[in-house]
Amino acid sequence: MVRQSMETEKIQEFKEMEWFGRRVQKARYTLSEHVIRLLVTGEFSIHDIETVLMTGRVLEERRNSKRATSYLVYGESNRKPLHVVCAADVNHCLVVLFAYPPALPIWKSPTERNISGEDKMTKSIGTCFFCGGELVEITVGNYYYRYEGQMIVVKNLPAILCQQCQEKYINADVGKKLNSLIDRRAFSGTETADVINYES
Repeated sequence: MVRQSMETEKIQEFKEMEWFGRRVQKARYTLSEHVIRLLVTGEFSIHDIETVLMTGRVLEERRNSKRATSYLVYGESNRKPLHVVCAADVNHCLVVLFAYPPALPIWKSPTERNISGEDKMTKSIGTCFFCGGELVEITVGNYYYRYEGQMIVVKNLPAILCQQCQEKYINADVGKKLNSLIDRRAFSGTETADVINYES
């Protein structure tokens, strides 16, 4: 992909990776909820994200008319490839929007998109609002849904999945039925969950 000229003034003052590295070293960055959800899976760690942002390289620059320019950074930590998508916020801090291990069907290699593989996949129904990845319809085995402060596990939920950042969407009719089932307390069972007390 051809890199476009940068539009974020503060990042323009330095090379992108130098700017990212300075923010990481000074802990001047924030993590999106999406990143936190994936951190919990254990696939990668905060240390891995920091390593990529200090030692990696920019693969793509993504302009968005409604939001700041974002950057797809590739690097390795503990010999494992990782993609990190980040941007500058209004306070000139770094925002880590997404992080994920590059893999098929989207990535043929950590640095090369698998265009032919995407075409052979389930028919795309659009692009992700957040990262621009391809969206496909799926059924989610376990969907965690917070409703009025209560965490609910929904089994076999029809959803839309971004193949790149793994963000999930549900259609309006699915959302309405889901809330109706919750309002009627149509629960089929209970499950235990691990709890972490951040203050301990």
